[in-house]
Amino acid sequence: MLPTLNRIHTLAAVRVAGVGLVGIGTTAQVGWMAEFFLDTGLSPLHAAPNDLSARGQPYGELFRTLELTAGIAFLLACPPLARLAPVQWRARTTIVAVGVFGALLILRAAFPLDCASSIESMCRQSAHSVSHNLNFVISVLLSVVYVLGPVTLLLWWEGRWRIVPSIIVAVESAAWVALVALSVAASGQFVGLVMRMQLLGGAAVLVCGGTYLLTTGRHVRTRWEDSRG
Repeated sequence: MLPTLNRIHTLAAVRVAGVGLVGIGTTAQVGWMAEFFLDTGLSPLHAAPNDLSARGQPYGELFRTLELTAGIAFLLACPPLARLAPVQWRARTTIVAVGVFGALLILRAAFPLDCASSIESMCRQSAHSVSHNLNFVISVLLSVVYVLGPVTLLLWWEGRWRIVPSIIVAVESAAWVALVALSVAASGQFVGLVMRMQLLGGAAVLVCGGTYLLTTGRHVRTRWEDSRG
């Protein structure tokens, strides 16, 4: 019985570490919401959230630091998550998605935009640095992860746990279509609103994932206590 108890305590510690790191990452990842309390000079409706961290922006370093923190937290969360997830390729795809997400956030923080194109007309017309172009590519890849991330959960989650990922996949896919349509028909108007919906959808999936880990942890503990009785 003692080895079983030790294993449960070990898994509990791993679960706390995993959930804690995902929580830190999620909190930092939604740090863009600080724009509602700061004078950024950017419109939440029309400016891409990534413009907040562009060079020359008043709080650019703050938003880059938040993104870097989120990326590091998600990368560090991968080992404990791998310990907790079922040993099957479907579950492992979720761990890979979290790791890729974290790595992309770190890279985007390291390669900021040269300027905020939503408020600087010259920024849209002039040639850009390698950092600016890399930032754009990384942002596109991140938007792909926002769709594929919840898809990986649908591969192995069951029952009511599939509801949130299913909704988010639909929302993120619709956001993709909306962004393309707005870029073509509305010259980028309201893209900021759609992108922020993408970010909120991603945060919702992460919160759901943390809740899943906590809930399954309680079930394991309950089954062990019942077996003692």
